[in-house]
Amino acid sequence: MQRSQLLDLLRIFAILLVFIAHFGQLFNHNLGDFFGIKNFYYVSLGGVGVTLFLLLSGLLLGLTDGNKKRGYFAFIGKKLKRIYPLYWICLPLSLLGYVLGSYVAGDGLPDLAPNGLLVDLFGTLTGFYAWLSLWGGPYNAPSWFIGLIISLYAVGPLLLFGLKRFPYIVLLILLLISVLSRWYVGQEGIPLVSNNLYDEAKGWAYRQFGFMPGRPTDWFPLCRIFEFGFGIYLGLVVPKRVWFSVNLPGQKISSYLSDLAFPLFLLHLPWLFFVEVLIDKGMPTSVSIAVFMLLLVVLAQGVTKLESMLLAKLGY
Repeated sequence: MQRSQLLDLLRIFAILLVFIAHFGQLFNHNLGDFFGIKNFYYVSLGGVGVTLFLLLSGLLLGLTDGNKKRGYFAFIGKKLKRIYPLYWICLPLSLLGYVLGSYVAGDGLPDLAPNGLLVDLFGTLTGFYAWLSLWGGPYNAPSWFIGLIISLYAVGPLLLFGLKRFPYIVLLILLLISVLSRWYVGQEGIPLVSNNLYDEAKGWAYRQFGFMPGRPTDWFPLCRIFEFGFGIYLGLVVPKRVWFSVNLPGQKISSYLSDLAFPLFLLHLPWLFFVEVLIDKGMPTSVSIAVFMLLLVVLAQGVTKLESMLLAKLGY
C-alpha cells in the first residue's frame, strides 16, 4: 500500500507519548502521572499512545484487508511474521538491558529466570506474560502488548466481517463489551480466577491506586476490543483519500521514524537506565536524553535491518 504520511505521523506521535510518559516516570515528573477513571481507563500518556497504536493497527487492517479475500491462516501468518521475528531479535538486547540495569543499580546480577525456567521461557518467547498475571515479565515490561495485539489480530477477520455488514450494530456491541469488561475487570479482576487472602489484600491495595494486580484492563483483549474495532471501522468507512491528504516536507524522515516505532517501543524501557548513567557521569539531563534517543534509533535501525535480512534468507 502507498505510504500515508498522516498515518506515519500518528505512529510517531504515539511512540512519543510512550517516551514522554516513561521519561516523566523516570524523573518523577508530572508528565509521567496517571489520569482518567480509576480501575476503568487509568493511564499515563503512554497508555494514550497504546490506545492510538491499537486504533492504527485496526485502521490498517481495514484499509489493507477490507477488500481482500484471504484465508484465515494466511491472514494470521502474515501478522505473526510482522510481529514475532522483530520481537525475537529484540529479546537478547532486552535481556542484556535487564542484566546491565540491575548491575548498574548496584543489585548485582539478577535472577535470569525469576518466575521459573518454563514460565519465563514461555512468557518471553510468546509475549503472553500478562496472561500469567505477570504483566510484561521481568525483562521487558512493554512486551505485554505482544500478547494483546496477537489476540486482537486473532479475531480481526471476524470483526472485519461484522463491521463490513453491520457496522453500527457491531460497534455498539464492541463498545458494550469493552465498557462492561473494564468495569468488571477493574473491580474483580479476570473472571474465573480465584484468589487467596494475600491476593485479595494486594488487589485492594492496587485498586486504591487505580489498577487491579497485573493491570488487566490494559491487556485483557475484551477491554481493548472497541479501540481495535473502531480502527477497523475507520479504515472501512473513511475515504482512503483522507489518509493520503497530508503532504508535508520531510516525508522520508517521517516514513523512516514510523518504521522504527515498533522496535523503539520494544527496546527503550530495558535500556532506560542508561539515561541515569549518563547523568551520573555529569552530562546534563536534556543532553543525556538526546544521546540515549540517538543510540536507541541506531539500535532500532540495526534490528530492523537484521530482521529484513533474516526474512529475505527465509524467502519471505
